[in-house]
Amino acid sequence: MTEIKKISNLIKLNNKLSVVTGGTGHLGLAISETLAELGSDIILVGQDEVKGNDVVKRLSKEFEVKVEFYKVDLNLKSEIDTFLTKINSNVDILVNNAFTWPNVLKIEETSWNDFENTLTTGITSPFYLTKQIIEKMRKNRSGNILNLGSMYGIVSPNFKIYHKESNMGNALAYNASKAAMIQMTKYLAVYCAEWNIRVNCISPGPFPRPGTFSNGKEWFKEELQNMNPMKKLGEPWHLKGVVALLSSDLGTYMTGQNISVDGGWTTW
Repeated sequence: MTEIKKISNLIKLNNKLSVVTGGTGHLGLAISETLAELGSDIILVGQDEVKGNDVVKRLSKEFEVKVEFYKVDLNLKSEIDTFLTKINSNVDILVNNAFTWPNVLKIEETSWNDFENTLTTGITSPFYLTKQIIEKMRKNRSGNILNLGSMYGIVSPNFKIYHKESNMGNALAYNASKAAMIQMTKYLAVYCAEWNIRVNCISPGPFPRPGTFSNGKEWFKEELQNMNPMKKLGEPWHLKGVVALLSSDLGTYMTGQNISVDGGWTTW
């Protein structure tokens, strides 16, 4: 008789170790919470030690898992290398979530260095960390990588929604790096399949940070809502379902996929 696979068992991440870059941020915290709730130990990577230590205390107490925080500048190869020497256990799940929003939005004002710096943050750094983690996963012939893309790695922004405000817009370098993240996901999914390493991508839609609509920008909320069929804006917890699916054995036959969580934004 074929064994019945129960969802309640498939979704568990007990005895797993997850590394989450930007794991205390706007979306990263919801991702970290999900993995901890499912039973995974967590290594949070970020730059705000105060916030990092607060999240460590909360998650470890609430979900009774081991949580650590490491301060790492992910744009520096040397710091990534140093960080990896501190991880004694095997990494089961890597979430490439960290990103630094570019300071320069307009193409006309974007210099060589501005563009290059954003690509370093958005794709070069995630590539290098992933490359190093994969070496660890290959030895165990098992692993799971989740990349964070964006709806703007799939479609172009509609510039009308910004009302030509000088301090609002969307940087080309951001879009280019997120498109690259989606393609890197597909490439690595094929490349790593022989070692039983799954690689998938999550592309969030509009998930505005607190304060996005303050200081006279209340009108921007309606513009964003009208850009997707559901007329809704994303909240960080909206990512928890897809994180649970892709990080656990629920998604064990899924690799190379990019799942949009955008209220239907990229559908039309």
